[in-house]
Amino acid sequence: MSDCFLGIDGGGTKTLGRISGPGVPPLELRAGPSSLTQDTSGAISTVMGLCHELLSHSRLSAARTRLVCGVAGAGNPAAAAKLTAALESLGFARVTVTSDALTSLIGAGGGNPLVMAAIGTGSVVMRLASDGQIRQFGGWGLAVGDEGSGAAIGKSAVRALLWELDMHGVPQTPLCQQVMAEVGQHRAPILNWLQKAGSREYASLAPLVFSHLPDCPLARDIVGSTTAEVERLIRAASAAEPLPLALLGGLADTLVPYLSEDLQERLTAPLGNALDGACIMARGDTSSASLA
Repeated sequence: MSDCFLGIDGGGTKTLGRISGPGVPPLELRAGPSSLTQDTSGAISTVMGLCHELLSHSRLSAARTRLVCGVAGAGNPAAAAKLTAALESLGFARVTVTSDALTSLIGAGGGNPLVMAAIGTGSVVMRLASDGQIRQFGGWGLAVGDEGSGAAIGKSAVRALLWELDMHGVPQTPLCQQVMAEVGQHRAPILNWLQKAGSREYASLAPLVFSHLPDCPLARDIVGSTTAEVERLIRAASAAEPLPLALLGGLADTLVPYLSEDLQERLTAPLGNALDGACIMARGDTSSASLA
């Protein structure tokens, strides 16, 4: 009998887990990053360790527990299969590994029709249509996607720095001077930083850009371009029907004032987050929506 549930929200900077069962109040714990894209083996180790902790502290049995793990990078079938197999070895009653984008969508709308934009280190827009069909827009990762994300903002700031160095030999704007202080003071360390940098490193530069608003033209251009990319994804997801719009993620509140008026009018407060969505799915409180 599986009357307990465990939800996991795994991302590039942290992993959250929540477990509950009859007569047991929800227990929530936190661990380090668990992006399957950035570090598959490390992500599996982090999620497994968090599950062990949650089961141990709650004194609930895995055999009675349904697990839903929404994790960044689950769109890679091979990586998702490895994580699924590892979690199944713990003896859970049921294991579902899915994307953190899907759990965010379910959490934001409580399983109701919605367009959800998750704007943080990465970015993705999801739509749960009135007919139950689910579709994703964006979320292709840093190399070619993640438009409008914190990582994309950081990338734009670094590109601006490199251009100023090419043109003038030294950074010209206060923003680029700050970026240079983070990535390296001359060519060799900058190249080393660029070689090693991933989504988290680029996203860590985003607050610098926002700190220079509204006076810095470069910061305004970067944020304007970022907002345009976010809007493009939202409008693509909204073409079929004008559903309510919820924004999640670390940049959600920051970007709201820059959205077009018609999109701001559609905004609705999220009912929950990705962890809530994973728990809703683990409890079986959603209909059999399909991913298109």
